[in-house]
Amino acid sequence: MKMVFFLFPLILSCFSGAFAAYVAVLETTVDSKTKSKVSLADRQFLTNVLREEAVKQLPAAQNYTIMTRDNILQMLPPGKSIEDCEGSCLVETGKNISADFVCQARMGSFGGAFSLSAELYETAGNKLIASFNGQGSDLNELLDLILQKAPKFFKSIKNEKDDSEDSGFINVGDIGHFTTTEGNNVVVQKKFMVEIVTSPSGAIPTIDGRGIPKCPQTPCKVQVAEGKHRFIATHELYKDAEALVEIEENNQKVELKLSPNFGLLAIKPVVEKTVALKGEFNVTVDGEIKEGPNITLGSGVHTVRVKHTCYVPVEFRVAIVPRNTEVFEKELQIAKGTLELHAEYRGRPKSVAVAVDGVIVGETPFRGEVPLCSDIALMGNGWTETVNVQPKWHDVVMHTHKLKNKPKGKILTEERRLKIEAKRAADYAWEMQFQPESIQNADIDESEDYSENEITASTDSIQVQDILESSKLDEYQVSRVGENIPAHVTAKKKKNIHWIPLGIGAGVFTAGVTLAVIGNSKAKNAYETKFQSRSEYLKNRDDAHSGQKMRSIGITLAIAGAVGVGMSFAF
Repeated sequence: MKMVFFLFPLILSCFSGAFAAYVAVLETTVDSKTKSKVSLADRQFLTNVLREEAVKQLPAAQNYTIMTRDNILQMLPPGKSIEDCEGSCLVETGKNISADFVCQARMGSFGGAFSLSAELYETAGNKLIASFNGQGSDLNELLDLILQKAPKFFKSIKNEKDDSEDSGFINVGDIGHFTTTEGNNVVVQKKFMVEIVTSPSGAIPTIDGRGIPKCPQTPCKVQVAEGKHRFIATHELYKDAEALVEIEENNQKVELKLSPNFGLLAIKPVVEKTVALKGEFNVTVDGEIKEGPNITLGSGVHTVRVKHTCYVPVEFRVAIVPRNTEVFEKELQIAKGTLELHAEYRGRPKSVAVAVDGVIVGETPFRGEVPLCSDIALMGNGWTETVNVQPKWHDVVMHTHKLKNKPKGKILTEERRLKIEAKRAADYAWEMQFQPESIQNADIDESEDYSENEITASTDSIQVQDILESSKLDEYQVSRVGENIPAHVTAKKKKNIHWIPLGIGAGVFTAGVTLAVIGNSKAKNAYETKFQSRSEYLKNRDDAHSGQKMRSIGITLAIAGAVGVGMSFAF
């Protein structure tokens, strides 16, 4: 029995070691009038000194734990600041971080000097157990005030703790673990090591509504007193899991399964693959950047914005239901910007073809809408130069490209080809004294040199007979070589035929027909001969001109001869 009394204080002290008191020293606050005079670094230094005094007066050897700044921040609820509250709210903050005692100093001004007040609360009983106040002309005097007042300030925790704990022998019948000679029993509450496991892991556990500083997230092991306890696990994207568990043995496992409270948003817009590879997608949900095509979102309505370098950005709202997947698969519209493009060679403006994604869209100087992320180039005869410019959405970009290759002629566009053909037709018609009004207005610079690569159209479609028919010369001239010209005059037979005039007229007619046939053939050959340069074109035109003159003279002679023959018979 004497041995029991000898060992009892030792055993009691071992059990009491499990009841460590947690003390939180929150950041020193400052009122609005004094805030501009005291930096954040100065306030943090005063807090560190206050915390250091707490460590000195409440050592770990006596089962006190002074919570660090990081411990406090980790235990605070989301969106909560350690400077948010004071007074009764300060007690609530202490409970949120599972502190047994919480204190905080507050700076202000009084009578033109700095003032400092500190308060210490016991969180379980919502009691103010200690405080001190003082003034100082500067921060150094406030520092001296803390060093002077803090020791007694923190020692009050020991008195509070000693008064709040049961001590001695308590008469509780026959269920005690140690019995005295008088039959009294001492109640010693057992503690067991408990492993808290959640599915999924990474949840924040609480026991009986209090956080566990030594177990910020699962899985973890903590000491828990025997008996029934309420375990709750919380996770950002899951519903809280709760269980009432009877703790009765060491290494007991508490398992909590959380139900999903999230859905998926799949970003799969319809885009051109080659264009999409030229840029990157950027997705934000409620203003927060998200990665990956499949985004995990909590249930509720979210605002989503999808951006790509080459496309018009889109914004939409989506309602997420737990365990469901919403798919965004709308077609994005390629964004366009206005480009004003000029080309220069050795400081002089040049007109060259502009190509967008390999398609010629015009000539410099160029102004028009082009897609973002498009490949822009200038093209000439046998060369292509990439233009280092990127259009901007809803903006005008002006750029002048310095050509490395000397422009030689122009790339023949469809518009220029039609103009060149119209010019040729005008030249041919002019030679025949016929100019339709539509051809007269053709906008072609006759002084312009047409390169071999540019002048590619043939004259197959422009036939001599077509021009003759369109000018209606067949009413007065021969429409087909070798045929007689209708004179629209009824020939009258005469008894007296003048043979000499008849012979002359027949000879002139024959010579005229022969000359017309030769001239027509020469003009036709000239028209049908293809050319590769302007000099060849001019030669063909001269040959056609002389052939037409010859044909005209021949037709005139033939008409004159026919008239002579007719007169011979008439008279």
